Amino acid sequence: MRITTVSRHKVVAAMTRGFFQAFVSGQIDATQPGKTDITPLEYKKIIADNYEKLSACYVSVMFPILIRLNYADGEAVAEDMKRRNFSNSTSPKILFRYACGSKEVYDTAIKEYQQQIATLLSGRLQTISEFFENYERGAETTEVVDIALAIRSMVRTQMMAYSTVLKAANPELATLHQATVFRLMLHGTMALLHEDPISLEGDNLELIFRRVALNSDNFEVLMNEMNQAYEDLV
Repeated sequence: MRITTVSRHKVVAAMTRGFFQAFVSGQIDATQPGKTDITPLEYKKIIADNYEKLSACYVSVMFPILIRLNYADGEAVAEDMKRRNFSNSTSPKILFRYACGSKEVYDTAIKEYQQQIATLLSGRLQTISEFFENYERGAETTEVVDIALAIRSMVRTQMMAYSTVLKAANPELATLHQATVFRLMLHGTMALLHEDPISLEGDNLELIFRRVALNSDNFEVLMNEMNQAYEDLV
């Protein structure tokens, strides 16, 4: 059966996981480009060194994407935020809670955030199998998100997080690492659209992307958003 929607809880959980995957990848590519054998101590150090600014970076990346995900009318949102007297001095927690649209979605984001932190503090990145086992499903009546919007949200989260961290850690870097971007997109799409790990083996990158995207429509959305995000960020 062709999937046309994704649970809002799963989208936010996958975005949060993707943020951490991209954040860590940006730190590694900025300081140790090409390194793949990251030690537990190095993972712990990345979190320890960035712990104070991590939540602010998360909210900064996620806020505009969550607004587009959870609210259909951008102008109405701007007016509502004005009525609530939101400003630059409004706490990130309040802004993030608003962007999530509901307490249930906010709780899902916080749960996933805490799981990602705990895993990194143990000295490793969360595996895709662990994500599938532990992400918040929400209630049976959970709202769903159009699959194209879900894909675009996942792409933007990871691209924005990766680019932000990469440039902050090493301002001299002029471009994103293509291999890292492809890896993030493949694993992010898998987390979003699947319920079990699938093989990413093979020599044909396009076929691997098509496999993880499930169908040609999703593949086109994924490719177009990747390309647009790359142009916007580089």
